[in-house]
Amino acid sequence: MSEEGAVYATFLQLEREARDAENEDALRFVMVNQTRRLLAFRQAILVRHDGSRVSVAAISNVPVIDHQAPLASWIVSVLKVLRPDPARGAERLDPAALPESLRQDWALWWPPEALALPLITAGSCLGTLILVRDVPFQAAEKVLGERLSEAYAHAWNALGSRSKPWRWRGRRAIAWGLLAVGLGTGLAWPVPQSALAPVEIVPRDPWVVAAPLEGVVREILIDPNQGVRRGDPLFRFEEAPLRAKREVAAKQLALAEADWRLAQQAAFRDTTRKGEVALKEATVTLRATELAYAEELLGRALVTAPTDGVAVFADRDDWTGRPVAVGERVMVVADPTQTEARIHLPVSDAIVLEPGARVRLFLAIDPLHPVEAVLRRASYDAEPTPDGILGYRIEADFSVPLRLGLQGTAKLYGTTAPFAFTLLRRPIAGVRQFLGM
Repeated sequence: MSEEGAVYATFLQLEREARDAENEDALRFVMVNQTRRLLAFRQAILVRHDGSRVSVAAISNVPVIDHQAPLASWIVSVLKVLRPDPARGAERLDPAALPESLRQDWALWWPPEALALPLITAGSCLGTLILVRDVPFQAAEKVLGERLSEAYAHAWNALGSRSKPWRWRGRRAIAWGLLAVGLGTGLAWPVPQSALAPVEIVPRDPWVVAAPLEGVVREILIDPNQGVRRGDPLFRFEEAPLRAKREVAAKQLALAEADWRLAQQAAFRDTTRKGEVALKEATVTLRATELAYAEELLGRALVTAPTDGVAVFADRDDWTGRPVAVGERVMVVADPTQTEARIHLPVSDAIVLEPGARVRLFLAIDPLHPVEAVLRRASYDAEPTPDGILGYRIEADFSVPLRLGLQGTAKLYGTTAPFAFTLLRRPIAGVRQFLGM
């Protein structure tokens, strides 16, 4: 099949998947994740338009959208300024048109190129599909994006008019409210709270290998996740500046020693100059200390493994030629048998957790056989996760051996609460986020 034929076949397949989507969640998944099969991008963002209101509906590879997260708030602020014009079709979002406060954060959240595809049907704009990447979009890609956005908009409009899920959720909430009045005793029964969150197997108490000096990393001498033994070379700094400093220090010491000897000779002839001898001797001591320090820095240019284990870092090319400061973390050396589960619990799903709480790990490699774990520590302050969502860091221990880097989903069991609160916790959180409370 020719390249044009393959592109056309992919287009038809995506169009069919969009029209066959059973609900809006399935359609949003197709739009922000499956579109990559036709148009290359780093991240896709689906934005819903409701009159003048703009909200983030889906982000590629992000299962749950926290509308209070910094990334979601920044996207809404950007689109309020750069709201695409449906009449112009696919268009590039220009960061130069943003105010300084938003333009400074563009490089933090997005690559330089952003293509906006309005989702227009029946004369109204349902939303915008935004594709971002590092290289500009070609004219042919923009045409494909416009045609694909028409199919997405038609499917989205059909699902909205057919199901109206928000009406059903409202009626179900009223029904549960009436049932709570009649079954107050049953709804007041205490039940354990639970929450789902992404989990990753990480090293426990790893040995951090930091830069021992300020300089430029010349090369990484090992591969990521390679086993090392104590004393094995890990990485090397550029030695030319360090050698130059040592040579300068050596010459300064030689000059200081020569001045010291001249001062000693002069003191034999003129006793009034004996005070200069002590001063010159102190200078020699200072220069000798500087030379010793320069030689010590040169000896630190080759960094070795502090212990046996596995060297954990992302990529060798990320560090080659990179300037680092003293104490900057370069990698960690971890014992592969000493691992723990690191869980990022979104703020919107937070529950009361105590040390020793039960945790079940559903790992992607074997989700049908969960691993039992015990919560060891939970952070008090929320911090941004790699996906840009605010969450709490939780650490849990387990007894079975698990390989570093495994990922999956963790189910956490918290303290007991009335069944009514457990049942309505997510709706309450959704209303709070909607109202910005």
